[in-house]
Amino acid sequence: MKLFSFVFVEHFGLACGAALLFLVGVLLALPVVKRGANLLTWMPLFMFRMVRRLFGAHPGMTRLWTLIFGFNGTVMFLYMASGVHPGIPAAISLLTGYNLAVIVLMAGEMWDLDDLAVPPGPRKQPKGWVTGLCGLAVILLELPCFWYSIAMGIRLGQEVLAGQTGYQEGMAVRLQAYVFLILPLLLVSAVCEAIAIRGMSAPRPPTSPGSGSRDQGSGHPS
Repeated sequence: MKLFSFVFVEHFGLACGAALLFLVGVLLALPVVKRGANLLTWMPLFMFRMVRRLFGAHPGMTRLWTLIFGFNGTVMFLYMASGVHPGIPAAISLLTGYNLAVIVLMAGEMWDLDDLAVPPGPRKQPKGWVTGLCGLAVILLELPCFWYSIAMGIRLGQEVLAGQTGYQEGMAVRLQAYVFLILPLLLVSAVCEAIAIRGMSAPRPPTSPGSGSRDQGSGHPS
């Protein structure tokens, strides 16, 4: 209960501030994408391609949620640990909103959800209502985890600058809160996100040998 109060009560205001900075980053991305400024969009798109390659083609559920959990759990810890100065995690929140907006708006052709689908076989895709419920769970869990991680980093930086605590002492308390509260939520979110991704991807129908030649021939008059 003490850890819960420390994270979600004491850092509520700063988490709202982190969410506002995130939204500002999203809004900044809109004119950049509209004008097609390649210099300002290549980095988030490059990062997206790198993450996409980690998944590979037709990854299993275990691979999906493990990679998502490992990535989110690592980067959010680093965001929190960046609080040697309050301005660093604050800037990260704004930049993350910007990067995600660029990816969503510009990387549609690179999603390739078919590559994440279940290969033809006995395994079934999640039902539509399960996919929708899991997608909603990801929004309700992952973004608040991000904002509260940023908030803990901002507060840490404020305390260090004010001389109220040392960096290592402040990080020790936050590490405990992160392990026992944030990471379990990220784990649930990662499993839900893997299910949602699988549900949004369509299984590729099996193609019979020679089907391509029939398709090609159908375009010529007999």
